Amino acid sequence: MPLVEACLIGLAAWRVSALVSYERGPFDMFLRLREALGFQHGDDGEPTAWPETLLAKLVSCPWCLGIWAAAGFWALWEYVSEPAVIIVAAAAVVVAVERWNHQ
Repeated sequence: MPLVEACLIGLAAWRVSALVSYERGPFDMFLRLREALGFQHGDDGEPTAWPETLLAKLVSCPWCLGIWAAAGFWALWEYVSEPAVIIVAAAAVVVAVERWNHQ
């Protein structure tokens, strides 16, 4: 079971890292979060300029943010709610399949 848990936690961490780092999110909420941190975006919503703060550097890197997201989702899995992690992981699978399908 640890491999399944690791895959689910990893998928959930990827989904949240991608949302925060470079996706618009529902109602442009993550785009607005990045703008509040000083990011500039192109017409497509992709970040084009990043401020030089520690928080902005963390948010702009999905790989860096993924470490913290994975730790958070592990804690969520372990101490709070396995189904919450499974739901976010399932959303990650939906996004991955949709991207693969529209290449």
